[in-house]
Amino acid sequence: MYFVCVAVWVSLVHLLPSDAIILDRYATRRTRAIDGYDNNQITGSLSFKPSIPKECEEIGICDDVPEYPQQYVTQLIDQINKVNQTHFNMDIIQLDERFGPEEDNTELCQSKTMLFSPLAARSVNGKKWYYIVNKRNEEAVQTFRVDVCNKQNVMCDNVASFALGNEGYCKQKYILRKMVALDYTGSTYEDYFIIPSCCSCVYRTLSYNLK
Repeated sequence: MYFVCVAVWVSLVHLLPSDAIILDRYATRRTRAIDGYDNNQITGSLSFKPSIPKECEEIGICDDVPEYPQQYVTQLIDQINKVNQTHFNMDIIQLDERFGPEEDNTELCQSKTMLFSPLAARSVNGKKWYYIVNKRNEEAVQTFRVDVCNKQNVMCDNVASFALGNEGYCKQKYILRKMVALDYTGSTYEDYFIIPSCCSCVYRTLSYNLK
């Protein structure tokens, strides 16, 4: 399948939303627990399995999760910063993307590029969701540059042309990014999670009913 990404940037690996098979190099989920604090000191009433809103399910990442254990996570972040045994990812929007010279380009698919501070994300196999260790708004310690389709499965801009019997449509693409997260026991670990990368114009062959 041929596709055109409207946002091009360095990535680890591209994924389709429906991908069920992940490369073996990403199959080992857990890298290591973060040392330096007592994982057993966990409030028993806390639940570390997130409840994901429908709109988050649709884009595959979430920055507003009901009952996010913010106080607990904030304490963990403070401890992690003290022992300095991990590095939180902080993407930025490149200056040339925001302030560069205007060019006569046409985007084949409409999308929104933004810095995203996730509170939950899908696991590498796309089946489970986990809390991401983070703070909100300006205090966020993990931010990621994402590019999300305004609408999926709509036709590409009409300037795009395809061979007879094919049509172009907009499709969300995904990549893997490493994040610090909470497992279901409340312990921290580092792993790869799926985030939106770009909105692509792809083509498919039309099927016709021959009588």
